[in-house]
Amino acid sequence: MTADLLEVQSADRMGWFLPRDSSTASDEIDIQTIYMQLTEVEPTFMISELAQDALFRLLPPGMRSCLRAHHVIRKWLVSKIVAARLGIQTRQARMELLLRAIEVCRRRSDPDSSITSSMEQPVIPAFVEAVIVSAVISIESRMHQRAWINVAHARKVTPDSLTTFLSQPLRRPPSVMSTLVTDMGWILERMLEIISVPNLVDLNTEGQMLINFDKRR
Repeated sequence: MTADLLEVQSADRMGWFLPRDSSTASDEIDIQTIYMQLTEVEPTFMISELAQDALFRLLPPGMRSCLRAHHVIRKWLVSKIVAARLGIQTRQARMELLLRAIEVCRRRSDPDSSITSSMEQPVIPAFVEAVIVSAVISIESRMHQRAWINVAHARKVTPDSLTTFLSQPLRRPPSVMSTLVTDMGWILERMLEIISVPNLVDLNTEGQMLINFDKRR
């Protein structure tokens, strides 16, 4: 059902553009992940001519619960970073804790990797890692530049990006090495990649079209 909805939404050339009201148009919408995109985008008229708040409301109950969980946990993590009158030392400690949590998640996403391997190595992200990363790179979090710069200095890295913060490998491996649950957003993005591939392939020989078996696989 999810794949069908995504395929029909993608068939509309304007299906993934966010609705904009000319009277209140702004560029302040913080779109970072597929979770936020599904929450903001409206379903195409090819799905339903009735007004819908967002496409995610048409998804199966399990998918909606997963999206809501992502938003709830993300807001909670952001609130822990940007709490008022927190004190810069406590704020830095919480930022450092989230960075260590990301490192642990990445190690557990690839249990066979060496503890000294680069954190830049691509891995399939876990749901927990995706939520923490979304909170760390949020606009609210990035507003506290001084605290992030201090965290970078403590790690002896430059505060250029999240990748540079994680450039120093974790000193000790996590005590539990079982893999984590794969991020549902990552699965949805891969589904959209497959959907975007054409169903037929043109061999340029008298207009002959063949089934795209790569997409089927």
